[in-house]
Amino acid sequence: MGAGGDGPGGDEFKQWQAESEEKYGVKFATSLEDLPPPEAPRLALISGRTADNPRLLSESIKHGCKCIYLEKPGAPTVTELEAMAKEAEDAGVEVLMGYNKNVCKYVRKTR
Repeated sequence: MGAGGDGPGGDEFKQWQAESEEKYGVKFATSLEDLPPPEAPRLALISGRTADNPRLLSESIKHGCKCIYLEKPGAPTVTELEAMAKEAEDAGVEVLMGYNKNVCKYVRKTR
């Protein structure tokens, strides 16, 4: 985990991360550069700072993601969102937008 690993929910996430890695073979990384080339369609969940999302979407597309879940609001401006939508469409990448907070107890209990 990155710098937020010591913040609220950090310990719960680390526990879930360890369980997921052991049980499902999931790989967690702090950078797309750390991942091997995809052997199957790759999904990205972008839940970062709004200002970083356009760059993160571009990097996700560059690294072979075919479906991207983008946390709202997605980008600082409508213009940036429109550019992101065009980039994804041109690359044949599906983008879904919503809200994600994967460190909450209610999300863990729902699983």
